Amino acid sequence: MSLRIALVSSPRSGNSWTRMVLARTLGLEEIAIHNWTDLPSELPKNCILQIHWYREPNFQSFLRKNKFRLIVLARHPLDVLLSVLHFIKYEPMTARWLEGNCAISPELIESSPVSAAFCRYATSWGAENLLSISYQWWHDPTALRIRYEELVRDPKGKFTAIVKVFDRTTETLETILQEINFEKFRAMPNRHGWQGQPGLWRRLIPTITALNIYAYHCRVFNALGYPIPFWLTTRANAKRNWERLKA
Repeated sequence: MSLRIALVSSPRSGNSWTRMVLARTLGLEEIAIHNWTDLPSELPKNCILQIHWYREPNFQSFLRKNKFRLIVLARHPLDVLLSVLHFIKYEPMTARWLEGNCAISPELIESSPVSAAFCRYATSWGAENLLSISYQWWHDPTALRIRYEELVRDPKGKFTAIVKVFDRTTETLETILQEINFEKFRAMPNRHGWQGQPGLWRRLIPTITALNIYAYHCRVFNALGYPIPFWLTTRANAKRNWERLKA
């Protein structure tokens, strides 16, 4: 029986980890692209597609026509933005996220979460687009909705639950999780993995910045189920913590 899965979420939400674990566990061919129009006309019968793309009619129709099952990941928006800030230093292809509509400014590359540049970007149209992908697809009634934080807290239990949705066996899952771990992602040339810790924003984003970001994106925070980010972090502490972790 064929199985096609579309993993459609905002960047830096745990997409690659989820794709790789599910591909190995379910025996699926992996496809990771930036634009759904780049997909081949002949799709594998068993595959998992990873993409960051809007919930728009043409793409929705494509997924239905090709019988894709939908998975959407959510991650705390502040942790997403922190991960973006670190990742763009090592991966130039981030310029193709939403074909440039994430509007990542070059000034971010040498910026910190304490900087005015980070606050400007995090409260910009580009960041709104970036965060909107999980937000849009989270509303899809057919989606299997997964929180990144739950995957990290209990990877074996959560991935087992996902695999069972597709009526497949989990006998190889534990071995696969041992092989596809955060150390593997950190060792990649583009440093695809970094800290991977839920709630890292509490140490790295000053309280006033976090509250400004929440005010701008409150609909995303609330729809995805993340509370008002009130946590006392001074600019000095955030800067010191960033310097320790940024490498």
